[in-house]
Amino acid sequence: MVDLSAAVVRSAFAAGAKLRHARVLHPDGLHLSGRLHAEYQFENLFGSGERAVIARMSKGTGLPGAVPDVLGFAFRVLDRDDRPWDFALATTGRSTVGRFVITVATGWARARYGSLMPYRFGDSTPTWVFAEPDAAQPKSASIEALEEYLGEHEVHLDLIGSPIGGPTTKLAEINLRLAEGEHRTDYFDPMINHPGEVEMVPKVIRQLREVAYAGSRQGRGEAP
Repeated sequence: MVDLSAAVVRSAFAAGAKLRHARVLHPDGLHLSGRLHAEYQFENLFGSGERAVIARMSKGTGLPGAVPDVLGFAFRVLDRDDRPWDFALATTGRSTVGRFVITVATGWARARYGSLMPYRFGDSTPTWVFAEPDAAQPKSASIEALEEYLGEHEVHLDLIGSPIGGPTTKLAEINLRLAEGEHRTDYFDPMINHPGEVEMVPKVIRQLREVAYAGSRQGRGEAP
């Protein structure tokens, strides 16, 4: 049954990506670059000091203008060993149940990006990762408004860890600007790129997400 579900998911995402000639979800976005600074207790994962980041902020279904949409924030940071570590977050609810649910956001300043699936850092309790934006970002969900804002400002986000029933912990701060040069920021895969002692749980959902990413890459004509 799991193999059948995986095949269906992979085929669906491959067909969707081929049809759109782009990723199935979050097809349009802004390319960003900047720095991540980890809190002291998480330097063992991210490394110390400022870590290089490339990122992408996007609208989930590509709805035009300021129309509310599921907003996305994906980024790659170099971990303590200078290897890529990818996160792919989308706007979710804030409650214990809501963190499992993708939600529509009315603006960049009001977005709260969540991992939907929890992470296990070594032997830690399963922990959801959230990114919370600064209030100065545009109040609308327009990509054009965000691009105009980024023409003169950086965007700031706090990376937060939140287990169910446990205390919320700040993991890191991220500061981003419009990217310059040829950095590729349209391809992030948290299923492949992560430290060895970090995994997303539960395993069966992670496996389905892995094949969805693989299907989307296949549909775009990229390496599996």
